[in-house]
Amino acid sequence: MENKTGKYFKYAIGEIILVVIGILIALQINNWNEDRKVKKQEIQIYTELKSDLIQTKNDIQNAISQHKKSLKSTQQLIIDISNKKSYSDSIYRLFADAGGEFNIIPKTSAFENLKNIGLNTLTNDSLRVSISNLFQLDLKRLEDDFGFKNSSLNITAQLYPYQMKYLFLDTNEPINYGFKHTDSIKVYKLKIKNYDKFLTDNDLLKTLQLSLWYRSNLVNEEVEIIEAIDNVIEGIKQELKSRKK
Repeated sequence: MENKTGKYFKYAIGEIILVVIGILIALQINNWNEDRKVKKQEIQIYTELKSDLIQTKNDIQNAISQHKKSLKSTQQLIIDISNKKSYSDSIYRLFADAGGEFNIIPKTSAFENLKNIGLNTLTNDSLRVSISNLFQLDLKRLEDDFGFKNSSLNITAQLYPYQMKYLFLDTNEPINYGFKHTDSIKVYKLKIKNYDKFLTDNDLLKTLQLSLWYRSNLVNEEVEIIEAIDNVIEGIKQELKSRKK
């Protein structure tokens, strides 16, 4: 009886050990599968972040190009006004273009998705901080044109009263415009009225000079944002590359 009891206990202990080992193996496999899912999700997030940043960078570069054209036009307009240049259509075009606004809407869908999942999904601490700062600080400021859009320095709003004051419709010069999905429309050419007063309006000249300062700072800020985007994109590329090893 003692011999049978001993064998029974040995058998029971063996069964328990096998069950425990089976549970541990199952847990290990489950953890491995979960870890693989998390890593796959992290790679997908990095890929989507990189795509959004590339699109945002392209938008900023286009805006910089437009801002530089406005800078050139405004500078030339100031020179022409200072030199009391005779009226021409080119003066009107420079004046009309001076208040152009070029909005940038950063692509943030991937980062918003990351916030919903949890920022800690990104295991590279330094890269996570860089991404978070870029989206939550730099691109937020970019969306508001670095705080100028809603301030007294909004050059479009500053120039609008002068454009309304000096521009008029010349009903002797109608222009027909055609559109793809609507009928053509007839509009009239804009010109500058009270040109002598226009040339001596010191407040207008000060506003134009302010726009030079505003746009120059805006371009500098946008270029720095592009540099920050490039650094993050490069960091993401290196992180994705390390995952393939």
